[in-house]
Amino acid sequence: HQAHELGAHPAAALAAAPADWTLCEVRPWGTGHRFALRHRDGRILRSETGMPARFNVSNAALALAMVAESGVPHERLVAALREPGCLTPLVPGRMQIVAERPVSIVDFAHNPDALERALAAVEPEPGSGGRVIVVFGATGQRDQLKRPVMGEVAARHADIVIVTDDDPHHEPPEPIRAAVEAGARRAVNDGARARLVENVAPRAEAIRRAVELAEDRDAILLAGRGHETHQDLAGVDEALDDREELREALAARAARIPGGTA
Repeated sequence: HQAHELGAHPAAALAAAPADWTLCEVRPWGTGHRFALRHRDGRILRSETGMPARFNVSNAALALAMVAESGVPHERLVAALREPGCLTPLVPGRMQIVAERPVSIVDFAHNPDALERALAAVEPEPGSGGRVIVVFGATGQRDQLKRPVMGEVAARHADIVIVTDDDPHHEPPEPIRAAVEAGARRAVNDGARARLVENVAPRAEAIRRAVELAEDRDAILLAGRGHETHQDLAGVDEALDDREELREALAARAARIPGGTA
């Protein structure tokens, strides 16, 4: 309504108008961020979200502003925000944190754009020396053109790329992996970030390989299957849960490395 009253360019006028709530003081906090919301009347709400990625800060801030605008008293809202994990919902398989040393995350990202966003979200803090390790594949009987693109995205945004199987369905898995791997290696030849590209199957072995290569300061992303607990291999559902495989591999790592953590 205000935009329509402000003349011929309502979008530009609305963008220039003062906001009711402004997101500020965003800073890293563990695997997530701490942040503040400042109202134009001077009220400030401070909170945090343990979920990685700046877009999760935006989501949390929007949820907080909506609650504040719904009429909840400021004091009551401030008290609620003191509760641990208030704005860190657990959505199974969606940027789900399995461990923090190394940061180990399972996500459903299974297309190039989602994979790029997920990789950006797990990027270690600048100066930490941490690397990004990604384990992913492409789904069978789906768009074949995106397979090498997925490989290219991974090689541009990760230091170690481990190509494995997603859900091959009724396609042979080897050619699917080969197409993804080819895209990654082309990107490396063109100067992409990745320093190691491997083709590892079955998927559980690829997960173990990622954990084997990881150091405490690194970040591991298992992408593509998220919350799924079975893998379709030629029409047969085989039990496979990325989260459980990751937990087992991390436990084995902790037992193998003195002082390691699972």
